[in-house]
Amino acid sequence: MAQAVLLLGGNIGDRYFYLSKAKEFISKRLGTLRKASSIYETEAWGFDSNDKFLNQVLIVQTNLSPHELLDKTQKIEQLLGRVRNINQMGYSSRVIDIDILFYDSEIIETPNLQIPHLQLHHRKFALIPLAEIIPFWIHPILGETVENLAINCKDKGIVRKRLKSYV
Repeated sequence: MAQAVLLLGGNIGDRYFYLSKAKEFISKRLGTLRKASSIYETEAWGFDSNDKFLNQVLIVQTNLSPHELLDKTQKIEQLLGRVRNINQMGYSSRVIDIDILFYDSEIIETPNLQIPHLQLHHRKFALIPLAEIIPFWIHPILGETVENLAINCKDKGIVRKRLKSYV
């Protein structure tokens, strides 16, 4: 069994509904949900949008390999209505996004999968909920705790706790 750390986010439609349904599908299709951060409201990162994101970090115990996990998270995104425009450059609004932040302490660098997530240490919207539930987790490449990465992150985006989670 592996421990996968996932980041959920979305800024279109009923954001709480999409987070809830994503968690439901993750529990049924990926493994056992062990922990969930509070839900945070954040500004868009990497593009302009008037619609704020909701973000949440989950820890899932899984038997899936990292690539199987990626495949299944993308299928969950599709089931919830996520449309990926392969011709679009950069980031855009979405109903749901599921990123794999960590998979145990493995380092994976393939064309379609990078673990730990390449942008993690630049994103307060990921680091703050992550630090809430696993502050002392060591980033396997940077060698720093999640808590230290959150404290030292240069991202100026506003991250507000909206709803405490119970798992």
